[in-house]
Amino acid sequence: MRQPPGILLVTLFCSLSFPLYSVETELTEEKTYCLRWADRFLSIKDGQNYKKNKISAAKFPMYVDLCLKNYVELRNMYKKKSQSK
Repeated sequence: MRQPPGILLVTLFCSLSFPLYSVETELTEEKTYCLRWADRFLSIKDGQNYKKNKISAAKFPMYVDLCLKNYVELRNMYKKKSQSK
């Protein structure tokens, strides 16, 4: 019996999506950290209501990307700072 091509595509998609899910789970911790870091950074730099300011709010994704690119260095820097206290 011949199966419809839709079932084959769904099966193929499901089998290939599991490895991608595991990679996304790894990135979630970094992404969560960077979202919080960017929020704290902009709150300190531009004030608590930075999200209401269009210019400051537009900086948010830029700081998240900056954090993601320098994630290891940032974590090590803050870890050293907390140990030196």
